[in-house]
Amino acid sequence: MANSHAVRQRPGHKTDQRAATWSAELLAPGLIKPRCVPPPEMRALRDLTRTRVSLVPRRTQAQNRVYKIVADTTITLASVVSEVCGTSARRLLEAWVAGERDAAKLSAMALGSWRRQIPQLAVALAGPCTAHHAKLIAGALELVDVRGRQSVAMDQQLHELLGPMAPHLEQLDSLPGVNEITVRDILAEMGLDMTRCGSASWLSAWAGWSPGHHESAGKRRQGRPRQGKRYLRRVLVQCAWATRKTSTFLGRTFRRLEARLGGKKAAVAVTHKIVVIISHLLLERPFYEEERYERLVPRQEERERKRALKALERLGSAVTLEKVA
Repeated sequence: MANSHAVRQRPGHKTDQRAATWSAELLAPGLIKPRCVPPPEMRALRDLTRTRVSLVPRRTQAQNRVYKIVADTTITLASVVSEVCGTSARRLLEAWVAGERDAAKLSAMALGSWRRQIPQLAVALAGPCTAHHAKLIAGALELVDVRGRQSVAMDQQLHELLGPMAPHLEQLDSLPGVNEITVRDILAEMGLDMTRCGSASWLSAWAGWSPGHHESAGKRRQGRPRQGKRYLRRVLVQCAWATRKTSTFLGRTFRRLEARLGGKKAAVAVTHKIVVIISHLLLERPFYEEERYERLVPRQEERERKRALKALERLGSAVTLEKVA
């Protein structure tokens, strides 16, 4: 199986006979590279993770629908309770949908810290009954429950599939900015066999995080990375932003580039480093070691030295450098 983008013909000249001839001409000198087809278990894992990702915004959409319907009624519950779909607010809404209209009884159902706001809840829940809003709220709450049960079922299936991959999960979980959920999504999209990639730079280019190259007439112009897979891009960008406030090599790199290039470009650069580190971890089978990546290269050491000297000169200090044996 070949990549259709690599064997495409000129527009307007496509027929079955010409396509077969063109494919044969490319295949004879070995210009067609075979496309990697993941094994069945990885394809199943990828389907589950992508479906699980799509369930999260759908459940959030249903919760927002509850907010919208409650805001349209005379119930001002959102002015007292910060989470309308929380445990206490859920009990109040379910009782209100079931037909209970006494504000005192409804406010008495509050749990935990919300019991200190029973008087405010009684005022917020007082108002005329609207039957059609009750039906709409019941339908929205049912949809929230359905999405929640689907998410739990997906998590159980993913736990069963990820059982044999437990060592790789622990291995990548040691990387800063990565947790159990993001590791699951990364392994589903990248796979475990890094030998088919050849190198970390090829993996980064395939993922869409390799720096773009645009050179013409000896001039280097601004280049953009390729699009890549949107599911993989989403989770890798989240990992990059998660390292921003950490005291790790990736966190320091993010803050240093952010001050000079901005947050988005810094996130792209840190994401590229994360992909390279993941490739090394899966190839060499070690855990993440901070000392391995925090060593400064000679060019970066020189920049740090010049920056420190300029800072001392601005403070009015004269510095003489001496090489320590």
